Amino acid sequence: MDALTFLIERVPIFAGIPEEHLIPAATASTVSTYNKGQTILFKGATVDGLYIMAVGKAGVFMKAANQPMAQVFELGPGEVFGETSIIENRTAGATIKAIEDGTCVLLIPQDAFRALMNASPEFSSRIKALIYSRKGG
Repeated sequence: MDALTFLIERVPIFAGIPEEHLIPAATASTVSTYNKGQTILFKGATVDGLYIMAVGKAGVFMKAANQPMAQVFELGPGEVFGETSIIENRTAGATIKAIEDGTCVLLIPQDAFRALMNASPEFSSRIKALIYSRKGG
């Protein structure tokens, strides 16, 4: 399955977004594969773009004061991460690790993600709503 078809058919946040807006993002995207335990994104790292889970599962790991790092959330196919860091111009707030062998992640580079946000008010609204919901709103 090509990136455009995947975004349209398997990623809820892109559902109904006009194809002409998605083509540049899909064309610019890359896919990386990770094995269980490999880090996809380190806390404090610059976020290169919007990460989209394609296959497998990833854990969101955080460390509370005086506590060991622990998994606080699980991401599966069709879910996204990295949006908050891009929109708020900050580094990653958590470490994301593959929790299954063969986990595949599609990455839409930051410039293509920002262009999609500008081209599609509906997509921009969905991303802002996702950020709000993740902050406990």
